[in-house]
Amino acid sequence: MSMKKTSTSGTLRKHISGRRGSYTLEAAITLPIFLIAVILLTSIVLIYACIEDCSFIAANELRRGAAEAIYADTSLLIPYRIRKETAGSHSRVRTAHVTDYGYRTSRWGKDELIAITLSMRLGSGVHKGMRAQADYDLSMVTRAYVGGTRDVPKMSESEMAGDDSEPVYIFPKRGEKYHSKGCGFLTAASVSSSLTPAVRRRYSACPLCGSRKAGIGSHVYYFPAAGEDYHLPGCASLQRNYVEVDKKDAVRRGYTPCAKCGG
Repeated sequence: MSMKKTSTSGTLRKHISGRRGSYTLEAAITLPIFLIAVILLTSIVLIYACIEDCSFIAANELRRGAAEAIYADTSLLIPYRIRKETAGSHSRVRTAHVTDYGYRTSRWGKDELIAITLSMRLGSGVHKGMRAQADYDLSMVTRAYVGGTRDVPKMSESEMAGDDSEPVYIFPKRGEKYHSKGCGFLTAASVSSSLTPAVRRRYSACPLCGSRKAGIGSHVYYFPAAGEDYHLPGCASLQRNYVEVDKKDAVRRGYTPCAKCGG
């Protein structure tokens, strides 16, 4: 009985030892694969984060150029600033070349457009010897804030007296949207205030009047109901004068529905 018990115990130890060896072998095979997958996934996430940030930089510079177009020709500065900001802000941007660019050009039946396409090569290496790489074309377009008049057909007498007319409201000086009565953009009023850190956190600097240079305590204005920027006294953005026109006329002039009220 004693010898049989010893034999059974030895077999059990061999079985347990064999199972441990199997777990060790499986871990040795799967763990490196798992780590490689995590590293590559991290690289891809970093590349997508870089693309998102570069898109924000390009959009901000196009918006700045659109605001500057009313008083200066910044056609050479816009692509330069975009390349400089994207390359300077991210080491993952290996190369960046402008493959298409138009300043105050006409495309797709619209005039005064600022359009750019930036071809970028992005790379990310979170571990030595393991790198992810991607080619990405970043394309954006905006319209210059020049307040230009457009050659549009005049309304006929029958159209002006028609019963199907629908009044909407537009901002001739600065605006590309038409609004319905009661829209928050029509009722928004500017607030006079001193520039504080809280105002800077909530609102961006206006590219038109250069309020970025204003120091803490400076006299500024902003629109609490519907505004993104803070402005210096005398900024053209404070002149939110709107006029009533027929909806068909607004559409012919190139205005599109307001995203807030639907027009």
